[in-house]
Amino acid sequence: MTVNQRVPAAELKKYYQEDYFKGREYVDYVADKPAQQKTLRSHLRVVRRHVGSGGCLLEIGCAYGFFLELIQEEYPGSLGVDVFSAGVAHARARGLQAQEGDLLGLRFDQLFDGVCLWDTIEHLPNPREVIQRSAELLKPGGHLFLTTGDFGALLPRLQGLKWRQIHPPTHLFYFTRRSFRELCRRVGLEIVRFSTVTVHRRLGSVFQSLENFYGRSLTGRVASFALRVTPRGILNWNFPLNLGDTLCLVARKK
Repeated sequence: MTVNQRVPAAELKKYYQEDYFKGREYVDYVADKPAQQKTLRSHLRVVRRHVGSGGCLLEIGCAYGFFLELIQEEYPGSLGVDVFSAGVAHARARGLQAQEGDLLGLRFDQLFDGVCLWDTIEHLPNPREVIQRSAELLKPGGHLFLTTGDFGALLPRLQGLKWRQIHPPTHLFYFTRRSFRELCRRVGLEIVRFSTVTVHRRLGSVFQSLENFYGRSLTGRVASFALRVTPRGILNWNFPLNLGDTLCLVARKK
């Protein structure tokens, strides 16, 4: 499923500024770094099963470089790209290799052992071209890793267009496992495995998101009350959540 409109890449870039990561899509992405990195560590465990230490990874949609930071010792020389200039600057300030730009407009002088798109493919106006380019940038036997919403899972089938991951224009494409099998076949990748993703959330950010989204409804008022009365130490608690509607794909270049 896709959004029934064409949004130019230059127009989309305007959505991915600092307010996207603080107040609009995320309550505070940087402040929630401990929770974000717990999720990213689980992604790293998947990568380790297929890419040995010392390999080189390319992360598409690296944001502030939290994943690049995790992999520096194990996968030295890895590189991240993103259209979000402030995020790229943040990553570079921490000594990470990050480059601003659209993957399709960038040139690289190397091939990679793995290409990662963590919650990125749904944001792109041209996912097939990006997957094709990712496959081209892989060494023979290299692996593509990605996570995204699974539109074929039980929860979105029950909720339909009320599914929480449907919010254009920042989410433009919605995939199923079947659609990924076909897409990978077309670009010369073979599926290695599918799994579901466990994400980690900070309790305070969850309450804040519910208050922002539901406003003066009962859910919104309950969330607002919880924010006021819950001790800060409990609000900062990070907890795992897996609703079965976010998939992780691993595919190999033949």
